[in-house]
Amino acid sequence: MRRRLIASYLVIVGLALVTFTVPVGIQLNDLLRDGQREVALREARTIAVLLSTATEADDATARGARLALVRLREEVEDQTDGRVELIGVDRRPALGREVAGADDGDFDAALSGEESVRSLDDSVLGERGLQVTVPAVTDDGRVDGAVRVTVPSAPVDAQVQGVWLFRLGAGVIVLVLSVIASAVVATSLLRPLRLLGAMADRISRGDVSARVDLDEMSTSEVRRLAGTLNDGTRRIEVLLTAQRAFTADASHQLRTPLTALRLGLENLHDRLDDPGDKAAVDRALSESGRLSRLVSDLLELARSQASTATPVRVDIRGVLDERADIWSSAAEDVGVAIVVDLPGGELPVLATPGHLEQALDNLIDNAVRASPAGATVTLRAAPTSDGVVVEVSDQGGGMTADDRARAFDRFWSTAPGGSGLGLAIARELVEHDGGSISLADARGGGLTAALLLRGGGVDLQEAHQSPTGRPPLRSRAR
Repeated sequence: MRRRLIASYLVIVGLALVTFTVPVGIQLNDLLRDGQREVALREARTIAVLLSTATEADDATARGARLALVRLREEVEDQTDGRVELIGVDRRPALGREVAGADDGDFDAALSGEESVRSLDDSVLGERGLQVTVPAVTDDGRVDGAVRVTVPSAPVDAQVQGVWLFRLGAGVIVLVLSVIASAVVATSLLRPLRLLGAMADRISRGDVSARVDLDEMSTSEVRRLAGTLNDGTRRIEVLLTAQRAFTADASHQLRTPLTALRLGLENLHDRLDDPGDKAAVDRALSESGRLSRLVSDLLELARSQASTATPVRVDIRGVLDERADIWSSAAEDVGVAIVVDLPGGELPVLATPGHLEQALDNLIDNAVRASPAGATVTLRAAPTSDGVVVEVSDQGGGMTADDRARAFDRFWSTAPGGSGLGLAIARELVEHDGGSISLADARGGGLTAALLLRGGGVDLQEAHQSPTGRPPLRSRAR
C-alpha cells in the first residue's frame, strides 16, 4: 500500500508537471524563434531602406548612403554571425559582394514586392539558419533591389535546448522531492494500520492482551476502528480468562467427588458378601472410572481450546525419542514394541510447549491399544515442502473410510470404554499451532495418524537430502 500511495502521488505530480511545463516550454520555444524572425526582418528592412535611398539620391548623397549601408551590413553580420546580401533590380550584386543564388525564388518574390522568411537546414552559412528576404522599395513604391539576411539558428537552438533542460532538471528535482514528501506522508498515513496489523498478529499468535494506543491513531475513522478492536479483544480476553478459571475450578470440583465416590464404592465392595451385589458394585466402579477418564479428557479438551500460548521452535527428534521412552514400559506390558524412524539432522517445528507431546501421547495410546501382542508401533518424521510430517502407525485392525471420517468427532469411539475425545483433543492441539492431522491406512495393515507441522524456519528438504536423493532413516526399538 505504501508503494501504491507513493506511485499515485508521483503520477499526480507527473501529470501536473507535464500539463504545466510542456505548453509553457512550447510557448517559450515559439517566442524565441519569433524573436529571431522579427530581429532579422527589422534589420533586413532597415538595410532595404538604405539601399533604396542610395539608388535614388545624387552622387554625394549616394556615396554617404553607400558608406552607411556598408557599416550597417558589417555591424549586422558581427552581431548576428550572419550574412547580408544585396542585389539591384537587374539582379546584379550591390556594393561589390558576390551573392550566392541571386536567381532563387526568394529574390524573385522580393523583386516583385513580397517578403519571405524560410528556415533552411543548409543555408549560405553552411549550417542550419533563418533566411529573410525583403524588397528595397522607394518612396514612390518602385522596387530598386532586394536584401537577404541569413542568420544562424544555432544560438536560438541552444536557448531552446537550455529552456527544456532547465525544465527537465526542475521536473526531476520536483519528482525527487515528491518521492520524499509522499514517502513521509504515506508512512504517516499507514502507521496506524501497521500498529493495527501488529496488534492483529499478536492476537493471532494467542496474545489477547494486545492493545493499540488510540492517541497514535491519525484520523477519527482509524481511531474508531482501533477502539472497536480494543473493545473486542478485551472482551475475548475476559471470556478466555473466565474459561480458564472454569477449567481450573472444574478440575478441582469434579475430580474430588469422583475420587470420593470411587473410594466409597471400593469400601462397599469389601463389605459385601453377596456375589450379585459385588458384581453390581464392580459395574459401578467401572462406570466411575470411565466417568473420571471422561472428565479428565473434557478438561484437557477445554484447556486445549482455551490455550493462548505462542508456538516456539521445537526439535521433533527429541520429542519423539522422549515419547517413545515414556511409552515403552506400557507398550511392553501388552507385548507391543515402539520403533522410531528418523532422518539425520535437525527437524525443527513450531509448537506450543506441551501441545505436541499431548497430541502424540493420545495417538500413541490409541495405537498401542489397537495393536495386538507382538505388533510394532512406528513413529516416523520426514521433512516436506510445508514443514515436517510426523506419522504414528500401528498394526491393528485399522478403520473403514466411514470410521476415519468420523474419528475426530467428539464422543465417537470404536474402542470399548473409550471417551471418544482423544483424537479430538489431538486435532485441537495441532491446529492451534497451525498444523493439521489426518488418518490413513498403514502400509501392511493397520492405521497411520499423520501430523503435518509447521517448519521452524529451515529448508528441511535440502538440509536432510542424502546423496541418493532420499532422506536417511535410522531405527531404534524401544
